[in-house]
Amino acid sequence: MDLGQKLRFLREQKGWTLAEASEQTGISISHLSAIEKGTRPNPSFFLVAKLAEAYGVPLTYFLESYDEQSPASPSVASETPTAYQEIARRLAEEHALDDPSKLLELLAQYLRDRSAKYNHD
Repeated sequence: MDLGQKLRFLREQKGWTLAEASEQTGISISHLSAIEKGTRPNPSFFLVAKLAEAYGVPLTYFLESYDEQSPASPSVASETPTAYQEIARRLAEEHALDDPSKLLELLAQYLRDRSAKYNHD
């Protein structure tokens, strides 16, 4: 399933129309529709985080890739750099995307942590 298919699946599971999904996410109906149809296949991290929160799924749900015919297909999450997964987890846990100052604070802390790790190694 690609991102658009996953979003449509989640929306339908909630029983939402595109208009209701738009209200819940703050993303325009046309933008949501384009993502679901695949005409906007690469939405921003911020947008995906908003969608994950609205649909009640972890960000990693959108990183996981599988083919419905072959459940044993490799996961994109396993190929995604650990650093990206770590910062995504931190941002989601702290709901940092709702508050720009919190977002900057977490990103700065993350960079300090990584810098300290590399200086230590």
